Parts: sequence; structure tokens; C-alpha cells
Amino acid sequence: MFRDLADQAHKRRTQLSKESQEAYKSGDGERAHQLSQKAKEYLAQADYYNRQAAEYVFVENNADNEAHEIDLHGLYVREAEYIVKHRISAAVRREEKRLSIIVGKGNHSTNGVAKLKPAVENLCDEAGLHHEVSKKNTGVIEVDLSKPSRIPASWGQQPSEPQYVQPIPAGVYHQQQQQAGSSGSSIDWKLVVRVVKSIIRCFK
Repeated sequence: MFRDLADQAHKRRTQLSKESQEAYKSGDGERAHQLSQKAKEYLAQADYYNRQAAEYVFVENNADNEAHEIDLHGLYVREAEYIVKHRISAAVRREEKRLSIIVGKGNHSTNGVAKLKPAVENLCDEAGLHHEVSKKNTGVIEVDLSKPSRIPASWGQQPSEPQYVQPIPAGVYHQQQQQAGSSGSSIDWKLVVRVVKSIIRCFK
């Protein structure tokens, strides 16, 4: 549902941007500016809905995972990158020894080309972390946290809140949260709350 709302907001933003350009070309600078500002609002709404979708999907997919596992299925690459950065940063601070990152095999990606796997591998390389594809499951990347690393300080930072926020429909979010939390869980929920509440706050 949230992805659909985000898509609708993106389409409206695209239309408004087009109208803004047309108004500018016709010499109506004031209307062009108004339409441009409105387009920015819809872009922020789209980002907001995508964050809500990412939060729900992440919690739903990780409810029954082990503490050292994170499942990135259903997330866009930039959302997944953000979560991985914060999860790795937190794991290193807590002196965890390993992390299993479920990225999938790319079967549902465009043209069957995996996107999450290379993105996560690049992050591991950036942080100087040894990693390898699991011998048991090629859709899982095993990250060794026991050796020295160079985690960028920015990985633990929180982005600022967007200027425009459109509230989600009443009751929808809480209902989905309850559904996601209805089963037992071995995940570190304090960490989940910290991460998902700040997912991609400024993405454009």
C-alpha cells in the first residue's frame, strides 16, 4: 500500500514539474514557482511513504530472524544501504563477531540482475570488512566482524527530517505494526526501532 501511495505521489510530482516548466516557458514565473514548490511537497510525500513501506517490510521480514541476521528483501537499494550501514556500525560497537545479510538471488530484479548483493558487497569493501557469499545459500552474504575495520563515522549519523510530511491514513500504520509484531521474535527490537524510525529521511 505504501509503495502505491509513493508511486502516486511521484506521478503527481512529475506532472507538476512538467506544468511548472511549461509555465516558466510561457513567461508566468510566479505560477512556475508555485508549481515547483508543490512538486517538492509531493516528492517529500513520496519519500515519506517509501520510508513507511521500508519500515513495515523490514520489520515483517526480520521478525523471526536470528540476532545476527538481517533480511533486505523488499527494500530499494538506497534503503537497504542505509540499514546495512547502521546495522554494521551498531554491530561493531557491540563487538559482534559476524553478520548474515540476506540479499536474495536477484530473481525478482529487473532482467534478473541482482542489485542488493553488489551494493552490500561495495559497502563491506568500503568498511574494510571481509565478506563472502554463503556456501549454503548464494542469496546470503556472510560478514566477518571479528577483524579490524574502518567503519566510516557517517554510518552512524541520523539524517534530518524532511520539510514536508504528509500523514499516512489513520489506523493503517498501527494496524500493520500489530500484524508485523504478532509472531514471536528473536531480533534485537531496540536496534530495529532505532534503525527503522530513521530510515531514509531525506532521500530524493
